[in-house]
Amino acid sequence: MKIDPNKPASYKDYEVSPTIRITLSRKKQDADEDRFTSVINALKKDRILKHGNMIVENISTNGVPLEDDEWHKKF
Repeated sequence: MKIDPNKPASYKDYEVSPTIRITLSRKKQDADEDRFTSVINALKKDRILKHGNMIVENISTNGVPLEDDEWHKKF
């Protein structure tokens, strides 16, 4: 694959999905999934993104993961 990050047009020939990665310095909260889903819905509604991936990781203040796996959703 020859995608050149300095030439955005080079992406048009490939199926690439934008990825939003969020790292939070706290434990997962019960309402997090609803919050992240709301962000995704707003991005789609406002036509900022048609599709993509969102990944959320919870870490301690010293950078150690607090959960066994990250939250992720493809949209």
